[in-house]
Amino acid sequence: MDSQLYHAPCAFAILELDGRIIEANKMLGEFTGQATDGLAQKHMSSLLTLPSRLYFQTYFMPVLSSQGRVEEMYLTLKTDGEPLPVLINAQQRDGQIECVLVKMKTRDDFENELIRSKRNVEKVLENTDQAYSELQNLINELEGKREEITAANARLENLAMIDPLTNLKNRRFFEDAVQSFIQWADTKRFEFTFVILDIDHFKRVNDQYGHPVGDQVLQELSWKLEQEIREGDVLARLGGEEFVILLANVGSDKAQKVAERIRANVESHMWSHTPVTISIGITDYQEGDQRKDLFLRADQALYHSKQNGRNQVTVIPGKQ
Repeated sequence: MDSQLYHAPCAFAILELDGRIIEANKMLGEFTGQATDGLAQKHMSSLLTLPSRLYFQTYFMPVLSSQGRVEEMYLTLKTDGEPLPVLINAQQRDGQIECVLVKMKTRDDFENELIRSKRNVEKVLENTDQAYSELQNLINELEGKREEITAANARLENLAMIDPLTNLKNRRFFEDAVQSFIQWADTKRFEFTFVILDIDHFKRVNDQYGHPVGDQVLQELSWKLEQEIREGDVLARLGGEEFVILLANVGSDKAQKVAERIRANVESHMWSHTPVTISIGITDYQEGDQRKDLFLRADQALYHSKQNGRNQVTVIPGKQ
């Protein structure tokens, strides 16, 4: 073996065809931690770890024997410390086997580092996905709670506008509705009339039949009034036996006919407990009217109906 090959930066060995080492260079001695001169006549497999030894006998030698060469076979040498992975190329030439072994530890370390880095990245991505999923669940839960609160607020808002006895709109809702009608009338070609009514001698009903029957009369009248109004009109119970209606796009003349019809239908209705009649007061909106003006004129009209014998309709027009 010439000097250059002996001192080459890779391991080199010449073997008998049965695998025994004829000679080896300095680097193979350094790889195995043995004196280079002591490697002669040792079997190549004796330098390998047990798994590599089995691989050497069952694959390396048969392939070399059948094909005359082996390229880039991965084996592991025994050392005084950690096993040393090497890549071996071998060929048969002139009745001998020539082997070149290149240390793979740096590459292995690099590959292992790549694998660890890849696993770390996968773990980070997994944690990120899990964190994102948990964040999305929290967002969905928060959105659900927000929708529940919105729905609950809407229910509370609606309940705040409902008369619990009759399920009609209450005074609060009606006052807002009057204000809206006034605004529409001031900005659009829109007219409306304000109708107020109450049950004649309702105190007698309570006194004679008791408040439970009085409540049922109020409920029955509410149901009947609902049948009398149109979509777009507003019906509400102000309190006690007093009800109000806003008739949209209706002047006082037509409103009087509507009110007469309602009064007559109530009078002729087959009541469940006791017949009742109603008195009605009407006024129409005129430009410049405020909410209190409408309440005042309609209430005065209702007062006249009461004073003139009840069960009748009175109209007090708005400002001319």
